[in-house]
Amino acid sequence: MTRNKIKYVLILMIIFSVSIFAGNKNLEEKYKTIEDNLLVGLQTDNLGLKVSAAYFLGEMKSERAVIPLMKILKGNTTDEEKLIAALSLCKIKSEKGMFAVKQRIKFDDSERVKRLCDIFYKNYLFENIEGKVIVEPFDIADLNIEYKGIKLSQFAK
Repeated sequence: MTRNKIKYVLILMIIFSVSIFAGNKNLEEKYKTIEDNLLVGLQTDNLGLKVSAAYFLGEMKSERAVIPLMKILKGNTTDEEKLIAALSLCKIKSEKGMFAVKQRIKFDDSERVKRLCDIFYKNYLFENIEGKVIVEPFDIADLNIEYKGIKLSQFAK
């Protein structure tokens, strides 16, 4: 009887595994379809659609969107298009895209685009600091700070 139960459990596990694998493949296909549609949305003349597509490609961290977003960022487009392209490139975190954002800080005609690209780029740098800041423990008396003749170390005791 226990052998039959074990066989039954194994069969169920195999069926479950196959269904999960098939489901993941279906999810990957859906993801690719969504990404394809958003990339088409970047090429439209409809500002709202273009900005939305750029935003969601950044949320998806779509590597395929880097070049089209760079074209929007560098092209003769509105500030809004450039800013959402820069923001999305920062979310994707590709080196090429970050270089394009850095170039807009220096060379864009709009002060607003320069200023916000600078903020996006600095945020990217802050998030990607490889080394961690380590603060060594210290005794308050070691600071030797004095204010109007009163030493801080007197209050630490």
